[in-house]
Amino acid sequence: MSPQEPTVGPVFWLEQALAEDQGAACPPLAGTVRADVCIVGGGFLGLWTALEITEQAPDASVVLLDAEGCGFGASGRNGGWATSWHDELDALLARFGAEQATWLAEQSTAAIDRIEALCAQEGIDCHLRRAGSLWTATAPAQLGAFDGPMRAARAIGRERFLEPMEAGELRARTGSPLIVGGVRVTDSAAIQPALLARGLRRVALRRGVRIFEGTRMIGLGRGAPAVVTTSAGRVEAGRVVLALGAWASQLRELRRAVVPVGSHIVLTEPIPERLEELGWTGGELLSDARLLVHYAQVTRDGRIAFGRGGGAIGSFGRVLPGHFVDPATVGVVAGDLRRWFPQLADVALTHAWGGAVDRAPGHLPFAGTLGDHDTVHYATGFSGNGVAPSAFLARILGRRALGMADAFTDNALTHGPPSYLPPEPARILGGVVVRDAVRRAEAAEERGEAPGRITEALRKLVWFTTPRALEPRLWGRRR
Repeated sequence: MSPQEPTVGPVFWLEQALAEDQGAACPPLAGTVRADVCIVGGGFLGLWTALEITEQAPDASVVLLDAEGCGFGASGRNGGWATSWHDELDALLARFGAEQATWLAEQSTAAIDRIEALCAQEGIDCHLRRAGSLWTATAPAQLGAFDGPMRAARAIGRERFLEPMEAGELRARTGSPLIVGGVRVTDSAAIQPALLARGLRRVALRRGVRIFEGTRMIGLGRGAPAVVTTSAGRVEAGRVVLALGAWASQLRELRRAVVPVGSHIVLTEPIPERLEELGWTGGELLSDARLLVHYAQVTRDGRIAFGRGGGAIGSFGRVLPGHFVDPATVGVVAGDLRRWFPQLADVALTHAWGGAVDRAPGHLPFAGTLGDHDTVHYATGFSGNGVAPSAFLARILGRRALGMADAFTDNALTHGPPSYLPPEPARILGGVVVRDAVRRAEAAEERGEAPGRITEALRKLVWFTTPRALEPRLWGRRR
């Protein structure tokens, strides 16, 4: 096989995690069970929510359902970036004001602390390395992306989390000749995400959470009690928590609040000696400032996992096969890796895979309640940054499910979708046109060219949404 032709096949993270996790699969649900809380979704958000409930109310009965196996969705497929929201501080400040922006930034860092602490406490080896992330520009036009977050960080006294770096130092620390400047986000951590997901699953089982895998929700009763129906059973629960990721777009209330978008990763063979030559040996994560972002890390065994967002868009809220296996997109991502690291032109790519991202307007997750009985709670919209924020949003969901009232249960992110995407078919048609315009514009900038007027105008439409106030029928009671 030529090194230019990556294998499209198993997810490396899951291969590695399942080889180490000798625990048996949990059986599918059969019959009727009752619980204080039923969680639908066995990824990071669902598992962290289960742990939050067991910490706050050890006697509460918790049932967790997953359509396949815990961690098999986005939680076991992502780039392994445990990062905060310090690169979005300007957006936080503009949307929510200084007090809430500061609190949310603090909580986003605390979420990484929580991962680190639980892994140490429970003996979860998810290859965590807290060396920060290098957020870089690969074209002069991208350099302005750092200005807003840096100003916001200074305004609220969190500048220690964003360290400006010179292009020469960044090139020396990564080996990539493309970098022209950037910032180090100091609190970030690299992880092996599937190992974390399977570790959270083991902890949940030890704490008495009943997990049913191979159990897809096919119906949801939003009454009191709430009822989750599956193909072979049902769960009656005082509260239901929906932790569905991109599949949240299939709920009628959220169909226009999030859209499934593909993201793909390619993985090199182990090359520790070549990484020494590159200088990328500090454990830092690496990304750029594009909208169609590139993201990468070095694994413990000396591979580069290199990904890019902005893949297939799911029309009408559908999660598509192309979100998981798309050879054309894999070829593009592989070519991008070679462009970032031309020194590695002869290195073989052994794995390639994809996943579905729950992309939301505003790029921040949100939580809310469905129905009129305060029995169904959800969070979604992580937009490709869910590894650490899911541990924070799980505090919101777990405490809401228990009827608690505090700063977690009522804050800037707990009032449902801030806005909505246009209706179909305008959403899918417009989304494809705008995505392709962004691709053209960013490619032109990296060639040192200015995007054309039409391309630039279309790129700006990436932020187009329908105001929340115009869609009251979709969101119901404000919570």
